[in-house]
Amino acid sequence: MKKNLLYSITLITISLLLVNCKKNNADLPTECNINDSSNASVTRVSYGSESRQNYELYLPNNHNTNTPVIILVHGGAWILGPKPMDTVKLFTSDLGWNLVNPLLNQGYGVAVAKYRLACYNTVSANYTNDPMFYMKDQLADIQSIIDQLKIDAGSLSYSNQTYGLIGESAGAHISLLYALSNQSDPALKTVLSFYSPASLDEQTFKNNMSSFPFNNIPVDLGYGFGARKAANSCNLVTTGTANLFFATKSLCGYNMSVSSTTPSQYIDTLNPAYPNNIARSLPTFVMHGAVDALVPEHHADSIIHAITTKFNTTPAPLNDFTSIHKMKKYSNCNHGWGGGSCNRNEVINDVISWLSNHL
Repeated sequence: MKKNLLYSITLITISLLLVNCKKNNADLPTECNINDSSNASVTRVSYGSESRQNYELYLPNNHNTNTPVIILVHGGAWILGPKPMDTVKLFTSDLGWNLVNPLLNQGYGVAVAKYRLACYNTVSANYTNDPMFYMKDQLADIQSIIDQLKIDAGSLSYSNQTYGLIGESAGAHISLLYALSNQSDPALKTVLSFYSPASLDEQTFKNNMSSFPFNNIPVDLGYGFGARKAANSCNLVTTGTANLFFATKSLCGYNMSVSSTTPSQYIDTLNPAYPNNIARSLPTFVMHGAVDALVPEHHADSIIHAITTKFNTTPAPLNDFTSIHKMKKYSNCNHGWGGGSCNRNEVINDVISWLSNHL
């Protein structure tokens, strides 16, 4: 029973969702049915030369040059993601919760982003020995997304100076590393983290990643997922399985051991809770499920403690969404906001409350 539950959680964690889109001759979506009355338009925008460097930009009715845009960054253990030209989406209703529509209904634009993936590698001799080898590209992609949004703001009619960033799981990890750095774009006004890991070499996290079902993730779950395998070309593939512990080792370029209880300083540059990675006191909301089976809930404690210690601030009380730094755990919520008793409406309402106070 427990294994079946964990397997269901895994499907929730790494699934990207199909939406019903009409396409033009270039096979790019021009408008999508997103199952509400907003009649929002969606356009695919390229922000770099590689095929995965694109995002779907949703704009609500009556958008104008004051409309803020929220960038959504998917998870997938840094090595999993949609095929470059797929119209798959995250943060929509098929998982039992929907963030895109509430954002649109509040008057926000939404950019659902793809980014360059790390190369999945199960051979330790092929590790890069450079923890920033892939991460520097993923961080650069966040900046490039913001740059492209600014370029198109005038012609597409939304704000060129007001953006928010929301990431989930690995996407939250990337988002925190970018947003809290001293090089993050001034137009970025806030970051929200959904169940991000705080330290990639933390013992319980390693144990979870290397255990069923997270050590045997089907790459193709019917949602257009793919993994990049260790090969000269590191091509996107859509068959087989992935082990999330090897995915993390691939990102780090370092042969971590589950049995070693001493975190390696070698990968500190990849840890959001590492003090040297926290330079900008940006409004930050750390959100985590209280029963997360993959990323332990104490990772949220580590992140908010590192931020508030760095800036000598106090985390916001439970119902205060005005403070600069906040952390909240959600009862009965698993990774991906999974779980039948997880109050996903509370999660969404809290996101809206936070954004309304910080954008």
